[in-house]
Amino acid sequence: MPTEKRLTCQTCRAEEKHEPLTTNERTWLREQLGNPVSDNYFKCVNVRPDGKVCLNLRTHGHEKHFRLTKRLPDDLE
Repeated sequence: MPTEKRLTCQTCRAEEKHEPLTTNERTWLREQLGNPVSDNYFKCVNVRPDGKVCLNLRTHGHEKHFRLTKRLPDDLE
């Protein structure tokens, strides 16, 4: 299982702490993509100026993995 990492975030435009996806988050992403999701996905956990967590998704090796930015829903837990 991957551990948290400092990776660049396309939304925050900086190197921020990223955490691996939880089981529920992986299930949500699998449904969105329509294919299996590996352990290679991470979410940005930086707190934005509006007080919400960024939740932008990326893979370990690619900051811009998705053509359009994709983030987890705020209410997913």
